[in-house]
Amino acid sequence: MFKSLKNFFHIKVIMNFYSLRNYFTNNGAVWLKLTGSDLETMVSKVVEHKNLNLRGKNVLDLGCGTGTMLKYLVDNYNSNAYGVDLIRLNIRQARKHVPSGNFYRGDIRDYLDEMENKFDMVILYGVIGCFKVNEQKIIIKNILKSLNPGGVLWIGANLYDDFDYKFQTYPVPSDFYDEYKSLNELNFDEITEEELFGKHKYEPKQTSVMITYQP
Repeated sequence: MFKSLKNFFHIKVIMNFYSLRNYFTNNGAVWLKLTGSDLETMVSKVVEHKNLNLRGKNVLDLGCGTGTMLKYLVDNYNSNAYGVDLIRLNIRQARKHVPSGNFYRGDIRDYLDEMENKFDMVILYGVIGCFKVNEQKIIIKNILKSLNPGGVLWIGANLYDDFDYKFQTYPVPSDFYDEYKSLNELNFDEITEEELFGKHKYEPKQTSVMITYQP
């Protein structure tokens, strides 16, 4: 009950407040401590780390906020941008920032259920912890089915339930990713975000998980 209330407050109140703040400040990040520049650096580091060629490729940001990461990929790689977010104001801003993008306002689970496109990168930064652990498995399964060969799912701001710092409602157990590590068609990569991005503004131990589909 407490977790459900916490999640509701986080999504319906806190995130809407940040979105309203960003509308007036033109900050591209729907986070308390991060800026638009931080998000650009982060997505660029992931592309570099995985040596991705996203030129002209499809990229999807689930929980895209105001479209900052997608704008970076469109501007630098001419990628085809797709974004999903619950908050109307975020989608409105994202459409301004990325006029060529395809945006959907709603639950990422509904989007994934109806999705027909294939993607070369799917971004899931700081979002998946809003869903119960069993729902996270379903979300990841549906995303992996949407990847082109060589495509990458990036799960950012990953937290485990034995960490002291738990800003996410549903951090995952330590063995959560074991099944993905064991599958031959998947390449599993995990690195602390402090190591990947440099000095971090949140929990130093939080990780980025990158799962590549290699059939």
